[in-house]
Amino acid sequence: MSDTPEYLLGTNDRELQRLEAQHGVWGDLASDALDRAGVGPGHAVLDLGAGPGFVTRDLAERVGPSGQVTGLDESPVWRAAFEARDYAAPVTFIECTVEAAELGEDRFDCIFSRWVFSFLGDLDPVLAKLRRALKPGGVLVIQDYNHEGVSVFPESAGFEAAIRATRAFYRGAGGDPWVAARLPGPLRRSGFELEEVRPNVRAGNGTSPVFRWLDAFFPTFVRTYAEAGLMTEAEVAQFDEEWAALSRDPDALLFSPMIVDVIARRPA
Repeated sequence: MSDTPEYLLGTNDRELQRLEAQHGVWGDLASDALDRAGVGPGHAVLDLGAGPGFVTRDLAERVGPSGQVTGLDESPVWRAAFEARDYAAPVTFIECTVEAAELGEDRFDCIFSRWVFSFLGDLDPVLAKLRRALKPGGVLVIQDYNHEGVSVFPESAGFEAAIRATRAFYRGAGGDPWVAARLPGPLRRSGFELEEVRPNVRAGNGTSPVFRWLDAFFPTFVRTYAEAGLMTEAEVAQFDEEWAALSRDPDALLFSPMIVDVIARRPA
């Protein structure tokens, strides 16, 4: 699988493996949020930023053969991975950016989005488009970052440097690591009724799924940060040494970034 330039984190085989590990950590929380939003059999759902289809597969199982799932993503690489999967419901793929997508009106019972809004710029026109695309009474389920609380114990100066660099890397590319905290205003202005904001954090030692998820990210991306001037070579070396020690320490504890469920509804 080749890399393409449109994704900040890449579209190669390593990133596919990271996304699969990520879904293993957070997939149950997506399911819980969809339960609370009332998404079920027969519904038409849009998976916004579908990527290679991990969430789309779960959505298809949820809505069943009487439902319909549309995956939207801008990557032709992820489209190939998406279309190689088997699904329990009729599924289609739109290859397009969120900003340029033509979604129509009164089309979906639910729009689901995970880690998309943190990469968008002006939220208001996107949210207005999504509101129009929902049926009256339809629900928008967003899972995204409020990048507070991510930490390790014992404390690690190398990890703290990597976190600072990660936030700078996102902001430098136009992203917002704290986007979940900023969503209520744009949602209200776009005509949504906010139903729920729920923070979620995972924690574990070096053998845990959350540690393995971040282990698929940081040891590679600290090199990217150094190339971008966001970390020094000394900080990278310190990260490597301390991260390896943390991975072996049964008493170490890693806390994930906060992932926030935001559920909002188009008025009926």
